[in-house]
Amino acid sequence: MKDGKSVFVVLALTVFVVYVMRNFLGKLSAFFFVPIDNLLFISHSIPPFLMWMVLGLLIGLIYGSFVSIKKFKLDYKLLVYPGLALLIGVSLILLASFVVKKVKGGNESDSISVETEDKGNRRFLTAANRAKLNKILEKGIQAVENERYETAEELFIKAASIGKGDSRLDSLAKVYINIGHDKCTLFKRDSQLKYIPNYYYKYAAALTNRPQEVCK
Repeated sequence: MKDGKSVFVVLALTVFVVYVMRNFLGKLSAFFFVPIDNLLFISHSIPPFLMWMVLGLLIGLIYGSFVSIKKFKLDYKLLVYPGLALLIGVSLILLASFVVKKVKGGNESDSISVETEDKGNRRFLTAANRAKLNKILEKGIQAVENERYETAEELFIKAASIGKGDSRLDSLAKVYINIGHDKCTLFKRDSQLKYIPNYYYKYAAALTNRPQEVCK
């Protein structure tokens, strides 16, 4: 009876501590999980949980091998094989991500390309402004990929002031809105991570000078 009561007290204290430190723990978990999520990301067509499942299986393979080796007193050198499996698996994920970015110009399904021309709108831009707009959009897209959120937003605001009426701004904004919707669905229950989809909504608002959507 005492053991059961002790377990209940420990669980209650744990829940209380987690609740009190929820903001700190949320930031800490974001610092850990977001980079890994980006590392595992290949394409929006592949659900994130699937990639996490692959990583979990590979790590579980190492842990299971360690337990088996310890239990049956085998040679610890056997851990090299599951370790290599993990290394190869992560390498293949990184390679696939790199290939997708190269093939689709750094974008998954919508093929963001600052080289696409819309002559109906571009004729209003001078050659100098067109070159400047291309450069700013390239830098902005690169900043998004490198998670430099504020820099990307500033660049897109500049792009909107230079290329007003250029259809590429609307097309790029739609892409970021769609990504924002996907991220919002993914982080809907975690208020600490809602800043991620909100940044994509900020990009879209900056590109179009329209009110920003908010992930709720």
